[in-house]
Amino acid sequence: MRTFIQADMETRKLGQNIQVARKRRQLTLVELSAKSAVSRTVLRRIEEGDPTVGIGKVFNVLDALGLLKDISEVANPELDRVQVFKEIKKLRESKISSKAPSSAKRFVATYTR
Repeated sequence: MRTFIQADMETRKLGQNIQVARKRRQLTLVELSAKSAVSRTVLRRIEEGDPTVGIGKVFNVLDALGLLKDISEVANPELDRVQVFKEIKKLRESKISSKAPSSAKRFVATYTR
């Protein structure tokens, strides 16, 4: 159950961040709605952190705010620390570095010197 609570909290935080970005750009809901092709109602739901809003709508809003480029880092496998650490542990245990995923090799090379 903890995962869903955490997801709800992150959704609300994202909505708050989007609202701050909109206000910093001095855009009204109507203006951002037109710029992002997302209705005012949906935009309001996004800013309130409604987790049922489609991800495509959120991406449209982020794009209209000039923030979409940053979203690709969210699930970047190179930055997946939990899995990279598991791969490093497996590498150390097996001592067979030739079969290790490249992300683990790069991480080891960068952060374990």
